[in-house]
Amino acid sequence: MESDVEKKLRNMCKAAKMYEDTAEKSMTEVTHIYNYNRRVLVYRYVSELEFAEYAEGLARNLTSLRKRSARLSQQLKKIHSNVQEQIEELYRTEVDIDMKLRACHGSCRSALLFSVNHPSYETLQAHMDQLDKTVNQRRKVATLSEVLPHIKLQPVDVGLASSAEYKTIPMVQKELLTQFEDIGQNRVVLEELLKESADMEVLNLA
Repeated sequence: MESDVEKKLRNMCKAAKMYEDTAEKSMTEVTHIYNYNRRVLVYRYVSELEFAEYAEGLARNLTSLRKRSARLSQQLKKIHSNVQEQIEELYRTEVDIDMKLRACHGSCRSALLFSVNHPSYETLQAHMDQLDKTVNQRRKVATLSEVLPHIKLQPVDVGLASSAEYKTIPMVQKELLTQFEDIGQNRVVLEELLKESADMEVLNLA
């Protein structure tokens, strides 16, 4: 006949086996949750890296476009200045011809019908003034954006050390369940690009 001690020992073994099975089932569920969360964290981490890389490329492209725009603006200003000089020279020449023809009392006055089209020059000058105003406005806008911010990922130190007790859990050792310390954590920050001297010279041209 089973003694009280043997009965208690058998019940304790059953209880221990039940607790062990329950703990193993719980750890299996925890492992599933861990793996799901890890996939989410890894996906977010990779997405952050890809986003930062894309943003850096975009910043380079915008910087290149800004430099090209500044060069084209400078060329446009030179062309505008040359055209303005040619218009003024042509106007002075026509005025001079008109004055000489008016002073002529011979056959040249009757043979050559010539007069300066002043309204046409006034209209042309108005267009030139408007173009000059537009170019100056665009250069002012470019000057305001001469410092181009760009996105960087800055590592964040969470300051949480891995638990020694956690590493002793059999399921943790079996499934290599880290505490996500192997996944870097970052924050998005904006850094300003230093202005290059070449850009300063171009954008500050008046």
